Amino acid sequence: MKVDYGLDAPGVVRGFAIAGALLAVATVVLIVAGLPVAPELFGLGAVMFLATVAAMIHSSRRGKLLERDRLLDGLRLSGDEDVLDVGCGRGLLLIGAAKRLPDGRAVGVDLWSPADQSGNRREATLANADAVGERVEVVDGDMRALPFADASFDAVVSSIAIHNLDDADDRERACLEIARVLRPGGRVAVLDFRATQQYAHAFEDAGLADVARSGRSFRMYPPVRVVTARRPEA
Repeated sequence: MKVDYGLDAPGVVRGFAIAGALLAVATVVLIVAGLPVAPELFGLGAVMFLATVAAMIHSSRRGKLLERDRLLDGLRLSGDEDVLDVGCGRGLLLIGAAKRLPDGRAVGVDLWSPADQSGNRREATLANADAVGERVEVVDGDMRALPFADASFDAVVSSIAIHNLDDADDRERACLEIARVLRPGGRVAVLDFRATQQYAHAFEDAGLADVARSGRSFRMYPPVRVVTARRPEA
């Protein structure tokens, strides 16, 4: 079965596509009717909206796969770890991690909001995870109060998820929860397109070490950064 990780921000893509199409039609109508309105302005708007749609679709279908591999490569997994994917959605990082864990396990936690990703359902994630079988576990839960004990995971990852919390205090709470469930020596890698400086500060406040924020990557739209950190050994 072909794995489908869904379209990110489907409502935004749909809205931009409709706006671009309407502006394109308006451009043609203005040109044909010869009305005294600058059709090039409408045409420029159509191009901008439709180009953004194309960039967002490419980001969802290709760009995020490249960023997933870059993020997981940076964790240098040995294959026997317990890895948590926070806001796992349809399993992009979850399944990518599980494939690198022949003797470990990958756990995904999410609230399954279809507004954030098309077809974002627990069942869709499990269907995508069929190829890696028992190495994947999916849990219903809020990233602000993760349903796991302290020091449960060797690595925690997240992709385009934490920013969906509108309140800054909620985003900080999610980062503190990520730090809480991380074992000594464990590593964090969070990919997002905004609020990454806040994530870095929150990890520092939680006592994590080697906190770093990458430069922007334009392989996704909007461009993304990765925040990494490590829990010091006990």
